[in-house]
Amino acid sequence: MATGNMQATEILAPHEADDVPVSSSPPAPGFRPHRITVDRYHQMIAANIFGENEPIFLWKGQLVDKMTKGHRHTNTHTALAEVLFPLVPAGWHLRQEQPAVLGDDSEPEPDFIFVRGRVRDYEGRIPSSQDVALVIEIADSSLSVDSGEVLRKYAEEKIPCYWLVNILDQRFEVYSQPKGSGYAEFRHYGVDDSLPVILDGREIGRVNVRDVLF
Repeated sequence: MATGNMQATEILAPHEADDVPVSSSPPAPGFRPHRITVDRYHQMIAANIFGENEPIFLWKGQLVDKMTKGHRHTNTHTALAEVLFPLVPAGWHLRQEQPAVLGDDSEPEPDFIFVRGRVRDYEGRIPSSQDVALVIEIADSSLSVDSGEVLRKYAEEKIPCYWLVNILDQRFEVYSQPKGSGYAEFRHYGVDDSLPVILDGREIGRVNVRDVLF
C-alpha cells in the first residue's frame, strides 16, 4: 500500500507545462472565436452537422479534435477497464469514453467516469458534473493538457476526485477535494503501489498500478 505524497495547498498540477491549450491554433489577431454552448452543440448533433464518428468534442465553448491514442494508451485503457468494472457497486455505473456535461460550455469524453445511479436513470440526458464522483484520464502525449487545463476544469466543476494515469512517468496521480481551479489534496502512486478506488468517501476496491500501466 502506498503512503503517497500529500500537499494541503491548492494544486494545479505537478507539471511545468500546464498551460498548453487543447486547441493548437489561436484565433487571428483582431478576431474573437464564437462560443458554442452545450445546448447549441446538442442541436448541431441532432441536425447531423457532424458525422456519426467524427472525432470532436466541445471544450470551453469551442469544437476541438480528439487526440490520437497510441498503443500504450489503448493497452493501459483495456487493462484498467478489466480491473475497474468488477469493482462497480450497486447504485453506480462506469462509462468509457462517453460524454459528461461540464457547465454550459464543455462536454468532454473522459477515459472513465464513475456515475451515480443506473444507466437507465440517464435516459434522455447526459451525466453532468453533479452525477460524477471520479473521472479518470490516461495520458501520454496529452499529459501537459490533462495535468493543466483539463485538471483545472474538473476542479472548477467540483468533480470530487480526478485520476491522471501518467504513462510517461509510470504513475497514477490522484487529485481530490476540489478547491477553486485546483485540488487541495494530491497523492501519487508508483508501479509498486496499490491505490484505493473511493466513491463518496467509501473504498470499493484497489488497483495495483503494475497490473495496468504499460
